[in-house]
Amino acid sequence: MQLKVITSAANEHYKHWKKLNESARACRKAGATLAEGIHLAQVILEHGAPVRAVLIRENSATAEALALAGEIVRSTGAAAYELGAALYDAVSPVERGVGITLEVQIAAPERPASPIACDALYLDGVQDTGNAGTLIRTAVASGVRAIAASPSSACLWSPKVLRAGMGAHFGAVIYENVEPEDLRNLFAARRLAADARGGMDLFRSCGWEAGCTVWMMGAEGPGLSDRALQAADARYLIPIEEACESLNVGAAAAVCLFEQRRRRLMLGQERR
Repeated sequence: MQLKVITSAANEHYKHWKKLNESARACRKAGATLAEGIHLAQVILEHGAPVRAVLIRENSATAEALALAGEIVRSTGAAAYELGAALYDAVSPVERGVGITLEVQIAAPERPASPIACDALYLDGVQDTGNAGTLIRTAVASGVRAIAASPSSACLWSPKVLRAGMGAHFGAVIYENVEPEDLRNLFAARRLAADARGGMDLFRSCGWEAGCTVWMMGAEGPGLSDRALQAADARYLIPIEEACESLNVGAAAAVCLFEQRRRRLMLGQERR
């Protein structure tokens, strides 16, 4: 594997990667993001995701990281770069990582001409990157592979969200900048709002798991916006003990999505 050595902060490639690491807007504009670490690199290789560049930390990348970098370069034809420690650390999404970061092309699917009949998860104003990544990971784990997010949500392909998703992004179809009112044109499915402020008891209500669903999750604190609630077909709450005020949005999504999966498995109706 031939490495192109970068030693100057004035290098155009370096400045590009630094912007990707620091700005979600830059990721959207460039149509690319950064993925750090062995696990993400392996997932990207397995899924055949387009890799634009492989970044290696000078004198500190592990043997496993170097071997994987070589395999990715051979498989994708991406250029490989070696960065000095300080330069690498400035562009790496993770402190004290294993010394490999990939620049990956963002998958941006076109909106369908007609609504898709499938299960989906909708993020309404979820700005915390850790929560956003956890929601994607939880959805894919539960069998829900279509993800949509409102314009006010975090960029789902930003390096921090990608890190929190632990590779689940590459098993999902992700639509961003989706207004709540647009959900009916995107998915042929009932829109179910997870709303701690009121609604039907998730566990005591029946029938909501039938047919395709879009589970709608709001941000920590404010929850779903009024526009999202107006776009919903029904509202459900998770009954919790009075000693606890609320659930984290990632935990709430896990409860709803895996309760849906549990019911369908019991009925032999699991969706693929």
